[in-house]
Amino acid sequence: MLSYRLKRIAESINKCGYLADIGTDHAYIPIYAVRNGIAERAVAADISEGSCNKARLNVKAHGLADKIDVRQGDGLDAIKENEKPDTIIIAGMGGLLMIGILKKGIDTALQASQLLLQPQRDIEEVRRFVHSIGFKISNESIFKDGGKFYTLMDCERGKEDYTKLEYKFGRIPLNDGSPVLKEYINSKNNKLLKVLENMSSNGRTDDEAYKRLYAEAKMCEEAMKCL
Repeated sequence: MLSYRLKRIAESINKCGYLADIGTDHAYIPIYAVRNGIAERAVAADISEGSCNKARLNVKAHGLADKIDVRQGDGLDAIKENEKPDTIIIAGMGGLLMIGILKKGIDTALQASQLLLQPQRDIEEVRRFVHSIGFKISNESIFKDGGKFYTLMDCERGKEDYTKLEYKFGRIPLNDGSPVLKEYINSKNNKLLKVLENMSSNGRTDDEAYKRLYAEAKMCEEAMKCL
């Protein structure tokens, strides 16, 4: 039932009483968590009516309608005021959208002991935001599924400071010498170098865009030295 990406998320859930999966789609993760005794109960929330209908069918098919509540709602608005999820999952969306969801539902987010975040882009901004609201990244991994790169952050309450390079690529994958991170950086840097070469041949080395991309390429080179 679970793709490799979803299984990586599901296996990172701390054992808890109450799980909230925001942007649940088919409710695969809540079903997995409750069936395997990782979560006692769960809310599977999605803004899409179609996704909620699919989720309800899946939950019912597994006989878990009494333990998994499927709700249509905008982000953490789906969580009631008196509810306090232990773990909140937000995955499979852009980082800026993810930040927007957390900002809007900040009171709920701050009551959780674990945030599991899997942003599709703007990952650096998500790391910075997590730190700004009093969470630290206790674990982070980068992996591939279906030829695409994914980053998963496991966050808990706490404080920490990152360097600019760590915000860009992740402290833990850098320190672990992640081979997938190395592959990602190589791929990213090769694309940057091609664009820079094209811009240079067209006399655009004074452009702000060139300077920005050049700085990114230099960061890639610096990161590779860590790996």
